Amino acid sequence: MTISRTIIIALLLTATAGSVHAGDRIWDPVPGAKPQKQDAASIQKLLDQELRAKFDAAAKSNHLLTAQAASDAGLGFVADHFVQIDSNHDGYASFDDVQTFFDGRSPLPAARARVAAKVQVVE
Repeated sequence: MTISRTIIIALLLTATAGSVHAGDRIWDPVPGAKPQKQDAASIQKLLDQELRAKFDAAAKSNHLLTAQAASDAGLGFVADHFVQIDSNHDGYASFDDVQTFFDGRSPLPAARARVAAKVQVVE
């Protein structure tokens, strides 16, 4: 019974070991480091930095993203919603287009405020 239990545990650990990916944020904190303050503004700043880094990696030279480039870079959500993101329907999306798309779906007040500031009322 002990051997079968050990085998089951080993199989479970092996199965769950593959669920961690290189991009996952699992690390040991630096000893003596102060934890960063976690508020809406700091979270929004972190998300903006991550989005900018991923966009820049995908849109390499011309700073414009295509649906294919988004897909190739592993930005599946952006590729799947590219028609909505590409506001002028020219086949390219700028960082501002992508950020506006994400900000419109964000629960964070700072992101919502950015979207509201971009709304143009025409009378």
